[in-house]
Amino acid sequence: MTTRSKVLFFALFSMAAGMAALFGQAQKKAAIPFPKDYRHWMHVKTMVIYSNQHPLFNRFGGLHDVYVNDTGSTSLVRGKAYPDGSILVLDLHDISTVQGAIETRGLKSIYVMKKSAKAYSETGGWGWEVFKGYEEKGSLQDMKQCFNCHAKQKRTDYVYSAYMP
Repeated sequence: MTTRSKVLFFALFSMAAGMAALFGQAQKKAAIPFPKDYRHWMHVKTMVIYSNQHPLFNRFGGLHDVYVNDTGSTSLVRGKAYPDGSILVLDLHDISTVQGAIETRGLKSIYVMKKSAKAYSETGGWGWEVFKGYEEKGSLQDMKQCFNCHAKQKRTDYVYSAYMP
């Protein structure tokens, strides 16, 4: 290998390593953190999926509470597109029935949607993450699986929950 070839190889290798580092940082920036104190946000709705008559029972059976942060609450109320920084959280609790009452038993998962048109351009401007129970490390492998379901809600900026005064 000539000196010129070695220099060219080193330059290309350095560029590739730099690009990989930048890509890694971009991925970290796009990561969605565990939503601390989300239960102090605006409560949007509660829903219970309690039987296998519902098509999502196996995956989402239980009690759902949905919350929106201050950034997204005005858009929710007005039915408008959400600005960047909007976050919606669905916490899913396991349930049991006791003497005719439905009670929560434990937190199964926390599902998070975060709006950032730049970071999540391939998924309608939204990013998703799933946290099992109170674990603060996300477990979602591919947010496109969330997007594929939410794509049906494009007319409401990919959000299923609607404001109910």
